[in-house]
Amino acid sequence: MVDVKSARKAYEEAQDEARLVIQRARHRLGEAIRNARLENVPQETIAKELGLTREQVRRFQRDYEDANGLERLR
Repeated sequence: MVDVKSARKAYEEAQDEARLVIQRARHRLGEAIRNARLENVPQETIAKELGLTREQVRRFQRDYEDANGLERLR
């Protein structure tokens, strides 16, 4: 039973690590979107390029801004 418990713990730790990897990737994408917006690239253009909706683009950007204490761009 010890093997089962240690395997479960390893599984849960891997899930936590995966969440962190995804969060960092989301923030990198949000930063890139914010930088593009600072260069006056419209959300619609970014959304079309990425195959996303404008709302999804906005959320990536907002998540990055919120996580880094940055003022939200309009």
